[in-house]
Amino acid sequence: MLQIASAQEMRGCDDQAITGYGIPGIVLMENAARGTADAMAEYIPGLTSKHILIVCGKGNNGGDGFAIARHLIERGAAVTVASLSPVSQIKGDARVNADIIQKMSRTESSGALSFVKSITRQKLKQISKPDIIVDALLGTGFKGKLKPKVASIVEWMNKQSAIRVAVDIPSGIDADTGRSEGVTVQADYTCTMGLIKTGLLFSPGCDAAGKIVRIDIQIPPEVFRRSGIKTFLVQEPAIRSVMPKRMLDVHKYRVGKVFVLAGSTGLTGAAALTSMSALRSGAGAVVLGIPAGLNLMMEKKLTEVMTLPLTDNGSGVLLAHAWEQIKQQCEWADVIAAGPGLSRSGDIKEIIIRLLEEIQKPIVLDADGINVLAGNVMLFNKRNAPVIVTPHTGEFSRLSGIDPSDINKDRISHAREFAKKHRITLLLKGGPTIVASKHGNLYINETGNPGMATAGAGDVLTGVIAGLWAQGLTDEIAAYCGAYIHGAAGDKAKERYGEFAMTAGDIQEELLKVLRGITG
Repeated sequence: MLQIASAQEMRGCDDQAITGYGIPGIVLMENAARGTADAMAEYIPGLTSKHILIVCGKGNNGGDGFAIARHLIERGAAVTVASLSPVSQIKGDARVNADIIQKMSRTESSGALSFVKSITRQKLKQISKPDIIVDALLGTGFKGKLKPKVASIVEWMNKQSAIRVAVDIPSGIDADTGRSEGVTVQADYTCTMGLIKTGLLFSPGCDAAGKIVRIDIQIPPEVFRRSGIKTFLVQEPAIRSVMPKRMLDVHKYRVGKVFVLAGSTGLTGAAALTSMSALRSGAGAVVLGIPAGLNLMMEKKLTEVMTLPLTDNGSGVLLAHAWEQIKQQCEWADVIAAGPGLSRSGDIKEIIIRLLEEIQKPIVLDADGINVLAGNVMLFNKRNAPVIVTPHTGEFSRLSGIDPSDINKDRISHAREFAKKHRITLLLKGGPTIVASKHGNLYINETGNPGMATAGAGDVLTGVIAGLWAQGLTDEIAAYCGAYIHGAAGDKAKERYGEFAMTAGDIQEELLKVLRGITG
């Protein structure tokens, strides 16, 4: 699984390569420059016939830019290097490469290189029209809002009809969170050094980055293995390697028994989607506990799912009197999925609290199973059996007490901290969906699309996770596998129906193709 780094974690890897292995920093910078030039040649046709403008800051990101200029010139391109600062203000390895470019500009007779220092927006207007602009202004150390001078330059860069290439991260984007407090470079390509930065995977960072190209700067692999980095990008090979395998002599009760507690008047679709998705993801047997007044309807709708009519209030909402029936079915199940469409009225809160307190079985909580727990999160800490909680931002806000705007500013930190504190697995839905474990691991899902923002999509996800978990996966693995498979099914639904027309049922239907592709 691919490790994903914060800015500080990547700096730590750089430092270890330099101090632990004796690799000079300027060698890493050279590898970054060569790799970026190679990537540009691969992705941009006719590179050598282009006029390339490289805008450099005074830090190491600018140093990469100065070195990239040299490699592009060697390939035959015409390059203008525009430095934000006088060369005298540039330090360290960046200064070495700036000095080289300055000397080359004085001796270059072919006109392939020009060097403009202390640039302003007005100076940039005087440069001949670039075909490609390379953003080497700020790099991963930036946080906050661009200074007016830099913001003005970035605005000019974005207005040009040129291909834009960001070095490591688009200037103006926070490398850890992907947030922006103003204007940012809108890149077509981002060549990021070493490990992909977390901010490139979260909006607006992912939108500003364009295509992300990872550049190998030759840091020894052992540095990454020993780094302690616990954030990962979930990709198909990792899913394929952990999917449950079936022996020839299995029967339905040995490949996962799921009890789904879901549904109320007006929300029966949630119950149907969750229970059928558990079957679609491989569970051998699924029982749906449904308010008694809705049972006949669900028996007609669901052929393969068994139904259990539970005591209700006469209006299609469960009563606490149903507890003994629920408890008995929980004892049968390998995994319980509770919450979709239950409603927040009546005795639902009491039922969910008793479920957590008395049932020491794996439980997936979604929707109303989460909503009724506001103020009762310490119940998680009292359990011995694992829990997976699958909120969207609003539900997570109600559960945690954290303002939604604060959650969205740093989804990784909030999810990781909450999961560790309460010893649960937390799947936080969104773009992208992330999974945080009680061990501090965090998984970023690479599948899914905006078309999945449709009613019932989360119910499908809950069923998929429950079905996978019941087949013997750990809570952590079931959660990130479920997120990946669910998102991949959404991507196939998008291909078939488009983002605007797809429904949760379309996502459920495409699970067949996704699982067939992964499991063979």
